[in-house]
Amino acid sequence: MEYVTAVPHPRSEAAAPPRSGRRSLAAALLFGALGAAVALLSTRQRWAEGTATVAGGNFPLTATGSDVTGVPAALAVVGLAALVAVFAVRRTGRFAVAALLTLSGAGIVAAALAGVADGSALDEKAAATTGDTSATVQALSHTAWPYAAAAGGV
Repeated sequence: MEYVTAVPHPRSEAAAPPRSGRRSLAAALLFGALGAAVALLSTRQRWAEGTATVAGGNFPLTATGSDVTGVPAALAVVGLAALVAVFAVRRTGRFAVAALLTLSGAGIVAAALAGVADGSALDEKAAATTGDTSATVQALSHTAWPYAAAAGGV
């Protein structure tokens, strides 16, 4: 006769249950999609504003994120494509896709933070508005949208 007991046999804790892997993958996909969407949507918003001096007085100018730099929007699309690619690959491929997604996020952060200090897009608009190639924008200010794009990249 076999040994019978009411106490369950001890289990090895070495192998994690497969559900935890699926949950972490789902959380990574969710946060990756949200971050890419925030970065992509923030590039469509107003990042900088200022005024150009014309013959009739001051003329207000604005620049969107895509006017300042197109890099965050492009890298957000790459990030979304990488998130879709997660379903097509296994194991080592997922590490490669995760590396691509990480590099895309780092590029979004770098480009968005570099766009905070960049006033060249408004200077180009001021030159086109006034007809003077040496015209620059005065009273340059930035909104919070470049920081939102950087947060989406994170």
